[in-house]
Amino acid sequence: MAVRKSVEDTFVVAGPREEWLLRCRSALEAEGFTKIDVSKTLFQIGANYKKATVWGDLEITLLPEGDSSTKINARATANVDNVFAAFGSPGRKILDRFKAGIR
Repeated sequence: MAVRKSVEDTFVVAGPREEWLLRCRSALEAEGFTKIDVSKTLFQIGANYKKATVWGDLEITLLPEGDSSTKINARATANVDNVFAAFGSPGRKILDRFKAGIR
């Protein structure tokens, strides 16, 4: 059984949740995430990220922040029981790939 660890990041962006739901999905697709599952009702997205050195998943929740902003809560869970995890947090790498896609 793999040893997994979670890392979370929260940030606020300008714009409504509906817009950011689509933008987050597009970012995940562009960055190579697979099995992207979007819940329009709950404003949540789940996706897998499986590369040679990083193996994990990402859960994104979009929350309203004021009248015209959106709070994005991203939680990455990744395997940390391999030699590549010694060179940097796999969960942090997953979060960084997601954030690189939405810039």
